[in-house]
Amino acid sequence: SLDIASISSISESDMDYTATIYLRQRWTDPRLVFHGNKSFTLDARLVELLWVPDTYIVESKRSFLHDVTVGNRLIRLFSNGTILYALR
Repeated sequence: SLDIASISSISESDMDYTATIYLRQRWTDPRLVFHGNKSFTLDARLVELLWVPDTYIVESKRSFLHDVTVGNRLIRLFSNGTILYALR
């Protein structure tokens, strides 16, 4: 899912704007099925070890992740191998 948090820097002449969005993706990886807890949250640094869909916004002039001191990522793993990946 995609939620728009804000829209700013609107330029009618350039037909540009800036949007802050929250993106949540969910998929299932059968290799990650486990027994025990229903779900747990993974350290965001582990995202580098997971397969993550290559997501893009169609007809976007420019997209980027903003620089912050602490990443805005959430990774939750469910016992059936489902991964919830959220970022801002």
